[in-house]
Amino acid sequence: MENACNDVELLNILSIFKSIINLAIILVPVILTIFVIIDIIKTISSGEVDSKKLSKSISKRLVAAVLIFLVPSLLNFVINLIPMGNLYYIDCYNSATKENVLQISISNADTSLSSLDDSVNTLINNKSQSNYNNALLAYDKARKDIKLITDKSSREEYQEKLADYKNKIESNKP
Repeated sequence: MENACNDVELLNILSIFKSIINLAIILVPVILTIFVIIDIIKTISSGEVDSKKLSKSISKRLVAAVLIFLVPSLLNFVINLIPMGNLYYIDCYNSATKENVLQISISNADTSLSSLDDSVNTLINNKSQSNYNNALLAYDKARKDIKLITDKSSREEYQEKLADYKNKIESNKP
C-alpha cells in the first residue's frame, strides 16, 4: 500500500490525536449521561420537582452527548464525499494508524541502512576522509530513522545492525 505520508513523527502525532478523539467520543457522552442521572437524583432528593427545568437540562445534555458521539463520524463522511482526497494532511490523517507508523518507520530504517551499507562499502574500498565523513553522515541518518521505530524489539534488532556498521566505520577510519 502506497502511503500518502512517510513522515513518522507527523504520523505519530496524528495517531495520538486520533486516539484522543476516539477516547473523547466514548467518554464525553458517558460523562454527560452520568450528569443527567445526577441531575435527576438531585431533583428527586430535593423534593421540589421542577419538571420543565429538569427536562431542559436533561435534553441539553443528551443532545450534546449525541452530537459529540456523531460529529466525528459525520465529518469523516463529509470529507470522504468532497473530492479532497488528494490533500496531503487528510491522507496523512487517514494513514495515521499504529500499524502504518511501524511499517513506515521500518521502511525508512531499511532505506537508511541500505544507504549506510553503500557508504561503508565505499569507505572500505577507499579509505579517504571524504568517504569516512559520508559514512558517518549515513550512520547518523540511519540512527535517527531507527530511533523512530515504534516496536521495541524491532528497534533493538535494528540498533544491533547499526552497532555493527559503527564498528566497521571506526575500524576503517583513514
